[in-house]
Formats: sequence, C-alpha cells, structure tokens
Amino acid sequence: MLIDNGFLMIAVESAPGQTIWLAHVSERLLQEFALLLKTVLEFVAILIIAVSLMTTLKKLVRWKLRQFQMARQTIRLELGLSLALSLEFLLAADIVGTAVSPSWDAIARLAAITGIRTFLNFFLQREVRELQAMEQSM
Repeated sequence: MLIDNGFLMIAVESAPGQTIWLAHVSERLLQEFALLLKTVLEFVAILIIAVSLMTTLKKLVRWKLRQFQMARQTIRLELGLSLALSLEFLLAADIVGTAVSPSWDAIARLAAITGIRTFLNFFLQREVRELQAMEQSM
C-alpha cells in the first residue's frame, strides 16, 4: 500500500514483514524543516538589511545639513554593524540548507560561501572597529 498525501510518501507492505520507511520519512521531514528554517533565516537577513537601509537613508537626509563628516562616520558604523549581523544570518541559512544529507557538491559550495562571507565579515568588522575608534576619539 502506498500512502501519499502530497507532503509525505510512506510505503507499507501488507505482508507479515510490514515495512515502513521511517528513515526516509524522517529524513524528508527534516529536509522540509531545514528548508523552512533556511527560508526564515534568509528572510530575517533581508529584513535586517531593509530596515537598516531605511534607517540609514532617513539619518542621511536628516543629518545632511548638520555635521556631515561626523554623521557620515556614525551612519557607516551603524550600517556596517547591521550588514555584519545580516551576513551571520545568511551564513546560518547556508549551514542549515546543507545540514541534512549533504552531497560533496553541497559541502564544497558551503565551504566556498562560508569562506567568502567570513572574508567579508572579517573586513567589515575591522572597518567597524576603526570607525568606533575614530568616533571615540572625536
């Protein structure tokens, strides 16, 4: 007997040796949950970028008339922190996406993406520290 409700497919033999493909079903459920979690993490990252962009543009317009140089440094610092946070969420989404039964191709892609995002985050954090030091010295 084959039970298919559109989401799961469970194969059941109606003989004495009933077989339920529990491993397949649980792996499929885990994949679906990982896909949902990955989508949520990516949404959060995009939301962080969108909110920080709107906030940055608002501050830029408001502060354009006053102390542009000091305002620019503060705005860059806040935007950099938001971008670093969104990169962390995107990295988490990539890890979740390859967590369930990854292939070697998926692992290689994750390694490349992780390397690039770590590289970007390293330099972004370094620039944020420099901006914080400049802001404290003013």
